[in-house]
Amino acid sequence: MSPSAGRLLLEVQRGLESLYALDPEVPVTDFVIPPAEATSYPGGGSRTLVCESADGLSLGVVIDDGVCEDLARRDPRTQLDRANLGSFCVVTEEVSHFLLLLFRARWDRPVSQLELELQAEVDKYLTAAFFLSLQNEGAVSTRLRTLLFRHYRLVSGVSPERAERYRTASGLAERYCGWLESSFLRRGARLGALRREARRFYRMGQREKLEVIAEI
Repeated sequence: MSPSAGRLLLEVQRGLESLYALDPEVPVTDFVIPPAEATSYPGGGSRTLVCESADGLSLGVVIDDGVCEDLARRDPRTQLDRANLGSFCVVTEEVSHFLLLLFRARWDRPVSQLELELQAEVDKYLTAAFFLSLQNEGAVSTRLRTLLFRHYRLVSGVSPERAERYRTASGLAERYCGWLESSFLRRGARLGALRREARRFYRMGQREKLEVIAEI
């Protein structure tokens, strides 16, 4: 992994920890496994690896070489746009999984694959919105939600079960993030209230999150 990609991973991690008022964890970059060394692990491409045992939880994060190369060419900290949004979201998704798995493990609470995907979709939106607001004098276009939740492409070879889970998580996140946008980012940004809501949602279990979204 290039130094610039490593710095981006860490910046996304610290940003999410600050947003959700989480205790700082060890750097996610300490858990990165180069793709060439991850061939014996399940799956392919960018992914978060989890192994539970009597000794505790073991994690590893794999970021595809193509994602790192793309972000090195187009640093989203300088300019986040349609050209590098996909790779930026890949990084954010894996960092999101890493943090939520650690957070739940520390409190000895379970987390489902659907909830991991749902929270990652919300984290993509909020992290991208933060980067864009810094680059555009506080403005966040409504096109962001369209790009994230309507114009995505699933990686080739994904199983039907996983594809359906991702589509479900994306639809739920679009509804929730649309509500966040209309409630806290339009007609005068209410960032303090947005942070409080995001922290409340983060600490809910899956059933509670689904109930909140159903009522929006």
